[in-house]
Parts: sequence; structure tokens; C-alpha cells
Amino acid sequence: MEIESRFYKLEKDGPIVIWKFDNPPQNLATLETFLELVSLVEAFDKDPELRVGIITSATPGMFIQHFDVSVLLSWAESMREASEKEIKEQLAMLPPPLGIGDLTSKPVICAINGPVEGGGCEMALGCDFRFIAKDAHMGQPEVTAGIIPGGGGTQRLARLVGVARAMELCMSGRQIPAEEAERLGLVVSACEPEALMPTVMAFAHELATKPPLAIANIKKAIYQGSSMALLEGLVLERDLFFECLRSDEAINIMRLYVAAGQDTEKMMAMLEGA
Repeated sequence: MEIESRFYKLEKDGPIVIWKFDNPPQNLATLETFLELVSLVEAFDKDPELRVGIITSATPGMFIQHFDVSVLLSWAESMREASEKEIKEQLAMLPPPLGIGDLTSKPVICAINGPVEGGGCEMALGCDFRFIAKDAHMGQPEVTAGIIPGGGGTQRLARLVGVARAMELCMSGRQIPAEEAERLGLVVSACEPEALMPTVMAFAHELATKPPLAIANIKKAIYQGSSMALLEGLVLERDLFFECLRSDEAINIMRLYVAAGQDTEKMMAMLEGA
């Protein structure tokens, strides 16, 4: 059943679904917009016809400005009057601090077609892949408001770019231009604005052709293994390798490859002729 969406315009292109964020006039993120996205991604994960999800904005030149500060201010003012017990109860009601990519075994790409800061940047960092238009930027400016990133910014930046660089980006709160984001490894690619979606769609269609179990187990091995000791991560990788190895899809592909003399071009020709 399709989810009725208030904040996202949905489009589909074969096995690819595109969620276009639409919360005018400023495209501010809120708890409601995030929870709706969570529901959309969970539905995507359960749909066997869909292979790749893309998050972008319905308004070119404006992605997600940041989390709505009026909401943060309301929380701050109410929590100042609350007891420690009441604060713990309020925090317990918040959703688990998971990234969008953690909610599905399928790839999720963020196509950043405008500036994205604060909570919007944290949402993007929680996706599996990011592409950005060259006229956009990223940033975690929370320090300028006397707070810190609260949706994964410190943790994901440290894992993506290292502790020292994450310190600099979060403590300065500066804007990160698109090409610097690419150099730092925050995004796969910085694209000319008109080339952003064609580049993302081409990448998404390529991912959609890959065996689903292999894609899912790569995600699991990298995400879970990166928080383990090396030996534990290697054991996890080995277990997932053998899970893929005995799947029907892997066996059929390997049989065809061997029949083609272990020549990729011949195997592709055999597939096209089938």
C-alpha cells in the first residue's frame, strides 16, 4: 500500500524510487519530515520490485536548509523547566538515532541539489551514497547557535573524514563547498547542476542490476564490521561471503562465467543472446 506523503513527492523509474523533499518555503527539516521519510524507506525496503532509493529536493537550488530552529527552541524552553526524570522520558520517545541507510538493506543515494546544513546534512551523511551539485554546499553550523550536531553529525563525520577534520568542521561550523566535499570523501562526486540527476540516475540503474543479496551483505559487512575489532569483522565478512556463495543467483552466475571460459565479455555476450 502506498504511503500518503505530505513532505515528499514520489517518482519511480523502473526499480528506482525517488523521494523529492518538499516543505516550502524554506525546506526545513522537522521530526515529522524525518519520521515520514523513515516510513517511506521502510516501505521501499519491503517492496521486491524496488532496488535503489534516491533522496533529493523538489526545488532545485534548495535542498534542506537545516532542522527547524523554532522546534529546537521550543524543546529547549520546555526542557529547562523539566526534571531529569522528565527529560529522560522525553528523550526515550525520540526515534533511534539511525541513518537512512541503516533502515534498509538496499542502497539509498542522496542527490544534494542545493545547500544542506545541520539536520539536513546529518540526514545526507546517513545515506549510503551522496552526490552534490557544484553550486551547493554542506555544513554542520550548530556551534554558532551554542549547540552541537545532534543527529549523527559528529559521529559520521569522524568516520568519514577522520577525527581531526571532523573537529575542524564541527567547531568552525563553516560551509563545505561541493568540490571540497568531494576531496574529503563526503560525496562520491560533485557534479555540474544540470548533470547531477543524470549522473545519480545512471549510478542508481547500475546498482539496480547487481544481485540483491550481495548488495545487502556488502552493506551489512561494512556497516557492522566497521564498529567491530578487525578479527570480528573478518569473521562477519567470511560468514556473509559464504551466505552469498551458496545462493541460487551466485551459483547461476558462476556457472555461466565458467561456461564462458571465465571471460567476462563472452559471458555478457551469452547473456545478451539468451
